[in-house]
Amino acid sequence: MNEYELMTIVRTELDEEGVNTLNERIGDLIRTSGGEVIETQLWGRRTLAYLIRKQREGNYVLFRLRLLPSATAALERSLRLNENVLRHLLIRKEA
Repeated sequence: MNEYELMTIVRTELDEEGVNTLNERIGDLIRTSGGEVIETQLWGRRTLAYLIRKQREGNYVLFRLRLLPSATAALERSLRLNENVLRHLLIRKEA
């Protein structure tokens, strides 16, 4: 399994409970794919450099995780389909 960092930008319309629920859902996706979440950091609300889906701000969440390389495509697909996730970036950490 490789180590990855997943940065997500979440809609600001979600309250704190909604963000936590979404984070749990993302964690469940990772765990059902055979991975594990090492750490979750809530960076809070930040102003975006440009409009994304007519949004000026977003809540940033950073996940550190271990996952099989074959499971990354399914994770990214489900994040793209989730309407509460404005943007995401999944990168593999160097060993």
